[in-house]
Amino acid sequence: MSFPRTALQHCLCALAIVGCFSCGDCVETPSIASIAPTSATAGSTELVLVVNGNDFQRNSTIQWNGAARTTTFVSGHQLTATIAAADLAMPAVATVTVLSPPPSRPVTLGTTAPTTSSATTTVKMDCVGGTSNALNFAINP
Repeated sequence: MSFPRTALQHCLCALAIVGCFSCGDCVETPSIASIAPTSATAGSTELVLVVNGNDFQRNSTIQWNGAARTTTFVSGHQLTATIAAADLAMPAVATVTVLSPPPSRPVTLGTTAPTTSSATTTVKMDCVGGTSNALNFAINP
């Protein structure tokens, strides 16, 4: 038995012929489409980095060279973070990613109604959060 992934992402209880299936919120791996700005001059003051993409969660964080920055959730498609002047002090290329942690409880589906058969249906979902693709931010001399 298979189920469309989108139909299972935010279900509380979906009745089916074989029983009741339930799951928690599915946290998919985020993806970054763009960042703004894409560069700054070394020695600049702090700036607000806007990250646009998909599958952002309220607890997603913008990572600057692998270190979390205080992140504001705007929507499932946009996050912002303040990049400190210390991060912009020297010429370099910084890597920007987004991390969405996995759900606090496992996401599994299975038959929960009593059955007279030993057969059960279990659906495993690949929605455990993760780290997005990376985009580069140039710190120019």
